[in-house]
Amino acid sequence: MARRTALALVLLTLPVAFVAQATARTTRASVTITIWDGFSASPRERAALNRVAQAWAERTGNRVVNAGDVNDRINEFRTAARTGRGPDVIQLPHSNLGSLARPGLLAPAPSGFVTRRNYDSVGVTAVTYEGRLFGLPIGRETYFLYFNREHVRAAPRTWRALIATAKRLTNGERAGFLWDTANFYYAYNWVRGFGGYVFRVTPRGFDARQLGINTPGGIRGLQFVQDLVQHHKLVPAGTTSDVAESSFATGRAAMIISGPWAARGFREGGVDFGAAPLPILPNGKPSAPFVGVKTLAVNRHSRNASTAWNLVRYLSARLPMPLFRASGRVPVLKSASASRAVQRNAVARATIRASNNGEALPNIPAMAHVWGPMGDQLQLVVEAKTTPAAAARSAQERIARAIAQGG
Repeated sequence: MARRTALALVLLTLPVAFVAQATARTTRASVTITIWDGFSASPRERAALNRVAQAWAERTGNRVVNAGDVNDRINEFRTAARTGRGPDVIQLPHSNLGSLARPGLLAPAPSGFVTRRNYDSVGVTAVTYEGRLFGLPIGRETYFLYFNREHVRAAPRTWRALIATAKRLTNGERAGFLWDTANFYYAYNWVRGFGGYVFRVTPRGFDARQLGINTPGGIRGLQFVQDLVQHHKLVPAGTTSDVAESSFATGRAAMIISGPWAARGFREGGVDFGAAPLPILPNGKPSAPFVGVKTLAVNRHSRNASTAWNLVRYLSARLPMPLFRASGRVPVLKSASASRAVQRNAVARATIRASNNGEALPNIPAMAHVWGPMGDQLQLVVEAKTTPAAAARSAQERIARAIAQGG
């Protein structure tokens, strides 16, 4: 009898023990993923990110913690990740990706983990480094043509038409066309459109050994810039983005080059504006601007890298539309870009079309050696103090030397 009672007690306790063990396994399987985002100046976008991340957490049984504002987060991540600390997931401009991936601070995406064709190709190039994906895109930005509808009914389709329109509209009180003349970020649309490039793009990403500024296309692009300023006399050589945007906002410029970051100010100022990709070049090719991509990446030293990548993939698919609704952030995900809400927005349409004509900012560390030489030579070009050929040669020589010395 005693043996039967003892056996019964054992059998009764087995389910309890099994549940306890299962609960323990579930507890161990649940992990906390930390995020450092880049939305310190955009609380609505941060709120959207947190909502989507929490939806993932509820589905998976995991936990997500957003650290909020992290001062100088890219450099802070660089320091923390080297010692095995920092967040599991970090949001960053894609142009920082190579400088973090090269020293082994970012985890590459698992093989076959991502369907690349779901994203516009410029976004895939942006997050590719040495042939592997080191992040996924959640948004993009580039520049295009803003035009004041009071003066320009429809965007000029060619540069010849734009030049003629700008000359007609330029007078003592108004500029027909303005842009930041000595800023290579903007000048690149002509360099690339005529066939030049900074670094050749290969299937493995940008190749720092193949420079393309001092090429016929690069020189022709710089010549076009010089002609706009010196021959056509459309733009003062010292024009900056602040000058261009403030002039457009106050009705003192009919057309300017800028990007989606300026749209809110123009709307609040009551400007009736349109937006369109930059015109077709005389060679029949589209202008090809630099493109920036907002990216989510995973800390290589995360103890939960696989789970972190799962969250990144979820966010890259589910976050673009909430970000667009929150701030107008333009998606890279094709299904979101093609949505009715995005396509009804003129600024978003212009951003998508312009970026699909353009090229991602090089994400390799060598790009740090480009801005100085190109800025210096571009200033001389727009002031007619050097020839485009001499500027291209000098800039490329300086860039090549700096890369050889500093990598």
